Parts: sequence; structure tokens; C-alpha cells
Amino acid sequence: MGMPAHALENGSNREAYDFSVNWSLGSIGIGGLFPFAAEGPIFEGSVSILDIGVEHNMSNLGMTFSPFSVFAWAHSNSEEAYFTLLNMTVYWNAVSHRGMFFGPFASVNYLFFEEAFNFDKYAFTAGLRGGIRMETNRMNLHIFSMETGFRLVNGQGNFFVGAKIDLLPLVASWLLRDMWVTSYWWW
Repeated sequence: MGMPAHALENGSNREAYDFSVNWSLGSIGIGGLFPFAAEGPIFEGSVSILDIGVEHNMSNLGMTFSPFSVFAWAHSNSEEAYFTLLNMTVYWNAVSHRGMFFGPFASVNYLFFEEAFNFDKYAFTAGLRGGIRMETNRMNLHIFSMETGFRLVNGQGNFFVGAKIDLLPLVASWLLRDMWVTSYWWW
């Protein structure tokens, strides 16, 4: 990560650093696909593990990578579940203010695994995303986001809407609840 000369004078200024690291323990998402064909809505659930990326602070352009994601799709007559090994998103937070962000994004999910790797299956999503994140000088932690747009799964077009929450606040709240219950009952 590069640091301009003026960063040495004012280390508390977020813009003083060229790039911030985006990270997340992972996320849990729910959503829906609405196919352009007449087969009806499809419920979607997703889980990703260890999302990491970089964002240019002056332009708010960034990219993230997740080495492991699980997708589950429930149709009116069937259910499918897969995991993917290549998951990348590029984005531009056109609006970014005090931990809130909004802007366009595009993502690709590839290397789907069913009983073996399926090199023909892919998912491409493009749309708008907004959410809340915790920002420090050099790091961003995504907490909650909502997405909408177009999703192409194996050549089938769908309107998409969904929401994701980071695993870290969920795990922390579970641990704190467990600690509180244990300490409360101990007295």
C-alpha cells in the first residue's frame, strides 16, 4: 500500500492513504431471483467465507475476492445447492459518507462444485448496492448491504434483489450473549 508524503503529517486522515483494505469474516445472504421466463420466483440463500479486497480511497473504486461461497436456490419444483471457489466483485461506491455507501457493482462466481467441478456453470451479477460499513484509516469492515440488479446464471437472465449481513457481528453477538447468560446465572 502506497502512502503519499502528506500522510506522514496527518495520519488520522482517511484520504491520506491511497488504499484501504476491505475485509469480512464472511457473510450470510438471502434474496430472490425473478426470471424473465414464466417459471416464477426463485429463493436464494448464500454464505461466503473470508471476503478480502482493496479500495482506492480517492475514487472509491474497489474489488473483493472470496475463496469460498455456497449458493442454494429453491425453485417451485426443485432445490439446488453448490459451492464456488472463484468469487470476485468490482464496484464503485459513488456515494460514500460516514460508513454508508451506494453505487454500482459487478460480480462473477465461477468454479461451481456439484459432484465434480462444473467448468460450464457461472453466475454474473450487475446492479446497485448500498449498505453500512465500519471505516478506519486503512480498513473497512462491511456490516450490512442490500443489492439489486440483473443476474445471469448459466445464460438465464433474472432480476435479482438480496441482502447480506457480515458474520462477525453475528458471531460477536452470539458470544456476548453467551458470556452474559453465563455471568448472569453465575451470580
